[in-house]
Amino acid sequence: MERNKVTLLFILLALIASVFVGLFTIVSHPNSHTRSQKQKFSKDGLVGAVVIKIEGEIHSGKSTYSSTGADTILSKLREIENKPEIKGILLEINSPGGTVGASQEIFEELMYLRKDKKIVVSMKDLAASGGYYIAAAADYIYAQHGTITGSIGVITMSPNLSGLLEKANIKMNVYKAGKYKDILSMFREHTKEEELIIDSLLDDTYRRFIKDIVRGRNISKEKVEFAAEGKIFSGENAIKHHLVDAIGGRREAQLKLSELLEYDGLIPIFEDEETPFDRIIQMLGAKLSMISTSLPMHNEIYKSPVLLLMPSSLRF
Repeated sequence: MERNKVTLLFILLALIASVFVGLFTIVSHPNSHTRSQKQKFSKDGLVGAVVIKIEGEIHSGKSTYSSTGADTILSKLREIENKPEIKGILLEINSPGGTVGASQEIFEELMYLRKDKKIVVSMKDLAASGGYYIAAAADYIYAQHGTITGSIGVITMSPNLSGLLEKANIKMNVYKAGKYKDILSMFREHTKEEELIIDSLLDDTYRRFIKDIVRGRNISKEKVEFAAEGKIFSGENAIKHHLVDAIGGRREAQLKLSELLEYDGLIPIFEDEETPFDRIIQMLGAKLSMISTSLPMHNEIYKSPVLLLMPSSLRF
């Protein structure tokens, strides 16, 4: 109880601080927020390329300070689609993966944009599973020597607490309409029939993962399958397995975009403007998200490079 009171006090103080900082920012830079909204991706109609960052866990909904929401990224990509002066996208990825649907949606949107725009990826510390899924939609991929990438595979998990509940003499009553409605229940053992259903779901998603990498990278299915099965690679090894094209970072990615677009010189790159007020709101949103998370394992799960089928993403 005391811990909850301290947490609520912290949130209240953060809200008060954010209001003061926001007001100070608006007073000090009255045009910065408006300029950010009106000119997110270009300056005075100049031709250029846009930097979009995929950071942290990938999920549906809006992005937070430490994660990437598909709705936020899709909104940016659709804005880019309607800007003829934006010729390319520099995609910076530092993500261990995330949910299946969100990763697939971003991948498909990038594949659609690739018809008219050039896309180059710069991988950071980690671009694995869902992070790699998205990268596969690019025309060219750079990684650092120490980048961890690959992890082409799918996973779902459900803890079994039945033994613990039995020791505590606790019984869980479940009322359902539909034989398999509680298929991922953590309060009982799964049946063989249920395991077959889950395996079929995972296999179907895994095959789709392979197929999309083949489509995005334009390499053979055999090469992708050899590098798949959840294997992870350094940047250099990923080149040997045709998952990455070269070693490099933002500078090299910008040069490659200029080359692919046949731009005379180094193509300008634009990024979203971000005020201190924006960052405080993002941090506060991330804090509230952590407090409201119902799964105790949530933050630990996403530290591993996997593409997840979470129970929450399967619920109807």
